[in-house]
Amino acid sequence: MESNEGCETCGGGERDRYAINDLITAYAQAIDDKRAEDVSALFAPECVFRVFKGDKGEARGRAGVSVLVERVLSTFTATSHHVSNVRIDLTGPDSARATTYLHAWHRFVEDRPDGLLWARYEDELVRHEDRWLFAQRTLRVTGEQDFAFLWITAGA
Repeated sequence: MESNEGCETCGGGERDRYAINDLITAYAQAIDDKRAEDVSALFAPECVFRVFKGDKGEARGRAGVSVLVERVLSTFTATSHHVSNVRIDLTGPDSARATTYLHAWHRFVEDRPDGLLWARYEDELVRHEDRWLFAQRTLRVTGEQDFAFLWITAGA
């Protein structure tokens, strides 16, 4: 999934930022395509993924991520995740932090209005076997419309 094509002239830091941005985009595309196994492959083997409050909103390890993503996506017939304002801070040769803003649309399986979500992803990333992966990913919601889940709110 990682691609550095078109970035031959980038320095090491720029190449890493490009690869991390590609990872963030690949996540959004895999979610919208309902490819839970591909989503889990974007996470480090020993990862933590937090989507909403409570035990059922947190997954550990790739298998846990896959189960959580399958469960959450089963409530929608379609989604569209738009990511922007990506800020990447390289914290070491094989570690980084990223914050990404999210606007997402969700059409529910059940008959109800479509849900809208405004949020931030807060990520801890690691280079694992020459690929950047999510070590920790937390979704922090700043606003929602017709989408009342037990969200982790910004500042919590």
